[in-house]
Amino acid sequence: MQKGKLLHAQIKNPILVRKTLLESAISTAEALKSMHEFKKLKSLEGRKKAELRRLFEEVKILRTKLEEEELPRLTEIKHEKIKEDVSKKVLIKEEIKKQRKQETILGKETEKSGLDLEIDRLREKIRNL
Repeated sequence: MQKGKLLHAQIKNPILVRKTLLESAISTAEALKSMHEFKKLKSLEGRKKAELRRLFEEVKILRTKLEEEELPRLTEIKHEKIKEDVSKKVLIKEEIKKQRKQETILGKETEKSGLDLEIDRLREKIRNL
């Protein structure tokens, strides 16, 4: 038998072929890297979704416990009807008066020292005489 002759194909521009092969290898490596990152993100997303589901279930359980044990029944709650119409200005004035009274009471309690308290007690005794 006769040995076959080896035939080599001649490439016209070998540098261009090498360059394109390297570029395709780089783009393939980048695609693989992005695929691995995508898989990591998908697994992280799955874990976060599972955690959210668990938290929602816990909230549902806590809500039912709250409704059953701590909140009063709807039949026990009585609604009060407003007997007369009161303007907003009047209500605001009343609230402002209440707040000022509370502020003066709190101010008196906090600002007075021992001597001031004794003087006020003596004045109260004089008024009561």
